Amino acid sequence: MFDAYLEGWKLEVDGEPFETHSSKLLPVRHQARPALLKLPTVDEERQAGQLMFWWQGQGAAQVYEFDQSSGAIVLERLSTEPSLKQMALNGRDDEAMRILCQAAVKLHNKPAQNLPPLFTLERWFQSLAPMAARHGGMLRYGARLAERLLADQRDVVVLHGDLHHENLLWSEQRGWLLIDPKGLYGERTFDYINLLRNPQFELAGQPARFAHQSWLIAQEAGLDRRRLLEWTVAFTCLSAAWYFESENADHGGDEDLIFAHLAAMELEKMG
Repeated sequence: MFDAYLEGWKLEVDGEPFETHSSKLLPVRHQARPALLKLPTVDEERQAGQLMFWWQGQGAAQVYEFDQSSGAIVLERLSTEPSLKQMALNGRDDEAMRILCQAAVKLHNKPAQNLPPLFTLERWFQSLAPMAARHGGMLRYGARLAERLLADQRDVVVLHGDLHHENLLWSEQRGWLLIDPKGLYGERTFDYINLLRNPQFELAGQPARFAHQSWLIAQEAGLDRRRLLEWTVAFTCLSAAWYFESENADHGGDEDLIFAHLAAMELEKMG
C-alpha cells in the first residue's frame, strides 16, 4: 500500500510499518531527512492532514508532501524524548505546562486565511444539549454554559482541538512542535482545556493541582480564567455525553464529570 507513494515521492524506507486506530504509517527518509509516511484510514485523519499542510510548519510538524485526493502525507519525524508527560509526572509540571501554552500561542498566531475544512465549535458541541435534556444534572449545567459561550466566542482562531502533553514533540532543529490535530475553529480558550485533564488522571484530578494549573494557564496564555473554567465545564460535559450516547456508556464519562465538578467548584469560589 506504500509502494506508489515511495516511488512517486522518492522516499527511502527507514523502519518498520505500524498502525494506529486512524492511520497506517511508515518511517522513511525524504531528501535524506527523517520523515513519516502517513496513510489515513478515516475521514477525520484526512482532514487533520489538510490542516497540517495548511500550518506549513508554523508551530507544527512540517509537511514535506501531501496528496489531496487520498490524504497521504509525509511529515517531519519528531522525537518522543524529551517527554512532556514524564516531565510533568516527575516534578516539572509547571515547566511542561508553560511549554504547552507557548506552543499553542505560536500555533494560534497563524492568520486564518484560505482555511482547510474545519469543524466549528457549534458543530462539535451538537451532542451535548440532547444528552443534557435526557440526563440532567451536571450535563444540564454544562449545556447552559456551552450555549452562552458558543453565542459569544472571543479570539476566534484555528484550533488544534486535542492539545496535550503527548501531542507536542521535540525537534533538535526547530524545538517543540505539535502533531495530530482535530481541526476545529472557534474561541482559542477552548484549546487549553485538555491541558487541565492531562497528562494522566492521578495527577490532573487532584483539586489543588487543577486550581493551580488553571491559574498558570490563564497567565501564560493571556486568558480569562473564568472563561477557561466555564469552557472546561462545557467540554467535559460534552465528553461525558459522548460516552453516554455510545455503546460504552457504562464504561466511561466518570473522569470527565470529575473535571466538570472541579471546574465548577473553582467557579463557585470566584463568586
